[in-house]
Amino acid sequence: MNTIELESWECFEQHVSSIFANWQKRKTEKTYNQWSTPRFRGHSDADWKLETTLERLTKKSVDTEHYFKTLRDIRPAVISITGKNWDTPDTFEPGRLHPVGYEFMIYLRHHGFPSPLLDWTRSPYVAAFFAFRSQEKPKNGKVAIYSYVEHFEHPEGFDGEAPTIHGLGPYAVTHKRHYAQQCEYSICQKRTNDRYVYSSHETAVLADNNFGQGPVTKYTLPVSDRPKVLKELQRMNVTAFSLFGSEESLMETLAYQEIETNHSMTDLKEG
Repeated sequence: MNTIELESWECFEQHVSSIFANWQKRKTEKTYNQWSTPRFRGHSDADWKLETTLERLTKKSVDTEHYFKTLRDIRPAVISITGKNWDTPDTFEPGRLHPVGYEFMIYLRHHGFPSPLLDWTRSPYVAAFFAFRSQEKPKNGKVAIYSYVEHFEHPEGFDGEAPTIHGLGPYAVTHKRHYAQQCEYSICQKRTNDRYVYSSHETAVLADNNFGQGPVTKYTLPVSDRPKVLKELQRMNVTAFSLFGSEESLMETLAYQEIETNHSMTDLKEG
C-alpha cells in the first residue's frame, strides 16, 4: 500500500483530479478489459486499519458458509420487525466470490450488524466527510482517505491460498443510504482446508495479494483542516442528513450549522 502524506485539503483535491484523469485515460486506451470506478474511504484517525465491522467484533476467521447460515437464521426476525423481504436462497453455494444474499448483507451492514463487507464510496467528498466528521481529534493529528481502483486484469489468477480482495458492484435493491452515499463494497477471502473464510483487507493490501487488481493508496491529511473541509462539503450538500436521512443525522447537521459554525454562539461560549 502506498501512503502519501499531504499538507492540506487542497493537495488532496489535486490528487483526486489526477486519479480521475488517469482512470479516464486507462478507459480510453482500453489497457485492461474492465475498469471499475475509483473508490474512496475515509477514516477519522489515520492510524485505523482497513477493518470490516466483522473483524472488529471477532479476530477469529469466519467461515463464509457459517456466516451465510447466520444471515439465514436472523432473516425471519428482520423481516418480521421491518416488514421488508429479501429473496435469498436457503442453501449455500460454495466457491462463489460474490456472496450469497448480497442485498440482505448490505441492508444489515447499514444497520449495524457485523459484516465482512468493507464499504467504499465513489465520491471522494463523501469519503472526506467521514474522515473529518468527528469532533474528536486523533492523537497523531491526521485523518486518512483511501483510494482504490480495481481493474480486473487477471481475475483467473485467484488461487485462494492468500487473502485476496474482490470488489462488489453498486447495483442492489437495499437501503436508500446505499445510494445516498454512492456505496460500493469489497470482501477479502482466502481458502483454508478447502473452505473459504473471510480474511483481513489490511493483510491483503500490505502483502499486495491483489492478482492484477489496482493498488490501494492511503492519503493522510491534517485534522486541522476540518473547519474548511466541512464548510466546503456543506456547500455541496454533503452532510450527515444528506447521507443518512435519519432524525439523528438531521440533529447532527443542525448542530453543526447552528452551534459549531455559529459565530455568535461561539462568542457567547467564550465569554
